[in-house]
Amino acid sequence: MDYRLAFGSVECLSDNEQVSRWLSPELAATAPGGKRRPVWLAGRILLAMLLEKEALPLLAAGPNGKPWHPELPHFNISNSGSSVAVLVGKDEVGCDIERLRPRTRILAVAQHSFAPDIYAWLAALPSDKQLPAFWKLWTAHEAVLKQQGGTVWQIATLGLPLATLCPPGRYLTHLAVHNTLIACCGTKPFPAQFSPELELC
Repeated sequence: MDYRLAFGSVECLSDNEQVSRWLSPELAATAPGGKRRPVWLAGRILLAMLLEKEALPLLAAGPNGKPWHPELPHFNISNSGSSVAVLVGKDEVGCDIERLRPRTRILAVAQHSFAPDIYAWLAALPSDKQLPAFWKLWTAHEAVLKQQGGTVWQIATLGLPLATLCPPGRYLTHLAVHNTLIACCGTKPFPAQFSPELELC
């Protein structure tokens, strides 16, 4: 299998029992404090569960902070609100999740962030179709950037084609889990019925 996906609740993934079981002391010691701590822990615990690797080792960080480890498959972690997702692949992967929620000024954000043809397509949609389409476009751009090891600040430079929302030689899929949209990007096609093999809470 080229890809594996897991999805879960931050609350049920970040308690002390899960931390001690799934994360090595060296990795747990690098967790940030404050509000970011539960989300950070949940993503790494979910990764360890998906890989069935207790005591997940200390992870290195790429140029833009994307975690990796030479002994682990390629992976990407994403969170939105109270949810977290992990995508694992044989080659570099990118994953982005967004809770489907209202957002103000979506056309202004789209005009600033997306290629002109994508913005024009979005702006031409009926108003009740614009918000779900915006989230699909946004998650696609983020997943592609994460697959490339980039950051959200580079969205405007992508210039993705409207037909595929993906660069040549890359593949993209969207799926919905509960009230969350997940975009996954990789170097090989995704299965037609691709879905999380692990869901927690």
